[in-house]
Amino acid sequence: MISPATTTQQLPIVPRLRALLRTPAASRLPVFLVVLAMPFVRPNLFGEQLSVVGFGLLALAALLAVVTRSAEPGTERAPAPTLMTPIVACLGLAYLWLMIQAAATDPSVLGLPAVQGLVLTAGGVGAVAVICRQEASRRRLAQAFVVVIAVLCASYVVTALIWAVTGVGDGVLVWLHIGTAPELQPIYLPFTPTLGTQSVSGTVFPRFTGLGREPGWMAMYCAAAYFMTDMVGYRSRWLKLLIVAGLIGCISTAGFGVFVVAWAYHHFLRDRGTGISVANFARQVSGIAAVALAAWLAVAAPVLGLAAKTTQNVTSLDERQLATEAGLRALFTSPLGGTATEVQGGINLVADIAVSGLPFVLLVCAALLLPLVGRRGAGGLTNVVMVIVFLTMLTSQPAKDSTWAFALVAIAASLRAAAVATESDTTREVARERS
Repeated sequence: MISPATTTQQLPIVPRLRALLRTPAASRLPVFLVVLAMPFVRPNLFGEQLSVVGFGLLALAALLAVVTRSAEPGTERAPAPTLMTPIVACLGLAYLWLMIQAAATDPSVLGLPAVQGLVLTAGGVGAVAVICRQEASRRRLAQAFVVVIAVLCASYVVTALIWAVTGVGDGVLVWLHIGTAPELQPIYLPFTPTLGTQSVSGTVFPRFTGLGREPGWMAMYCAAAYFMTDMVGYRSRWLKLLIVAGLIGCISTAGFGVFVVAWAYHHFLRDRGTGISVANFARQVSGIAAVALAAWLAVAAPVLGLAAKTTQNVTSLDERQLATEAGLRALFTSPLGGTATEVQGGINLVADIAVSGLPFVLLVCAALLLPLVGRRGAGGLTNVVMVIVFLTMLTSQPAKDSTWAFALVAIAASLRAAAVATESDTTREVARERS
């Protein structure tokens, strides 16, 4: 029999737990769990082997985000979810199409890979979207992403200094499985993940893969983090130079090309919502020349340019070209997709027409681009981040099961929603003052 004293002592446990979950410290737990999940979701370091772990951490983070409400001022405010909803909805429809395609072409597997992709990809991105509904959480998550990328880039710089002093390839910390590589890959001191090597002017360098499962993804993350630094309040030029150094260390032709085009777009062509003016017209006209110059650099730049890749890694270039050509042919011959006929079938959105089908590709494009639709001139740097992810998938990386790439778009979309809401509040306030 429980005594009244014991009952009295046990009753406050639930209120205390509720109070604990509403503290500012508890509100930071979802962001911390997402940071822990980053390496374990596709297309990141250990996502191929441990994607279930990554999804579990994201799901737990979303659950905590729902049950915790921070006591910090301003964190209760959440933007309208319309800018994040299209991403999750379109991804869900894309995987529904893959399930239908699998049921029609290979009924024996019952579309199980597509079901797994639906849960891990659409579900994982949905979890990030839930976390980003809290104002403080979305900002902290964006800051955490920039910090993770910057720390990995700093590690690469330290590794490069070790190579300069003791010799290229020295300083191996451990060997680990990365991505889909069949062999163990070296992690260099202090913690620099690499994947394969690249010969540059007769010298062999490990290719920096950082957070991604291969260098092209890390190059995209570096490009996104470069523009996100200003969005989250990190305005140091040294930080941006550090991130650029990491991007160069990836030795990714497509990553470099997307970065320089995005830089030109941001500084010259991006709509700033200032209306028609001589200065704005002159800036955008000069932007055409800037984008043309950026495109030339993407082709002709030494080591990182497309022309250099024809001599450094012609096999990869040829395989990607064949896969892309197969996608273009499928647009007219078999737009519903089918079995991959090329080594790198589905390597980008164009090539994926031949594998996953045009409906899947169009839905992915909608997931990436619909958050850009809205108020003219709104969003600023967040738009650039979404353009970087889109251009990367369009030219060089597969969209299927790339959970964190879509999560990055969701984070940018949530920041864009906040920017639009702030601009709307400011406009209404100014209108009230004038009236």
